[in-house]
Amino acid sequence: MSKKFSLAGDFKRAFVEGATVLFADEPVKVAFGHPGIEQPDEIVAFTKVASEQEPATLSTNRSRDETLTQTVVISVWREGGADQEQAASDRAYELLGALEEWARMTRTNVGGVLWCALTSHTSDGETSPQVLAAGRLVEVEATFTARARITS
Repeated sequence: MSKKFSLAGDFKRAFVEGATVLFADEPVKVAFGHPGIEQPDEIVAFTKVASEQEPATLSTNRSRDETLTQTVVISVWREGGADQEQAASDRAYELLGALEEWARMTRTNVGGVLWCALTSHTSDGETSPQVLAAGRLVEVEATFTARARITS
């Protein structure tokens, strides 16, 4: 039996599983990594996960404190003209808000971490000129940060 050297995999898996349940009744594709060639109108993709560790205690088990970050890309497409830009943006932030509330309020602390919070998000705020003729695409990239203690 192997011991835990990091909670990064559990952290990402818990996020994907939680989002899958959270958005089960909505037309949202939840992806563990790149969503693939199928491009539905609404995507929540869990991409990069990162870990940094530092010694926590000098006891015999040499526990470590781990800071985890999970990048999430929320993509919303709406057919139509300029009037759809704000609608796509509003929906992307609605999805992010639901995910943020789930991460903050979940009793399981997202994959065994001590705490988890939305620490940043960014969006270009406009559709790329390459797709303007067909509709509006808004992407929000968010980072969730968590802290864990590894004791094994």
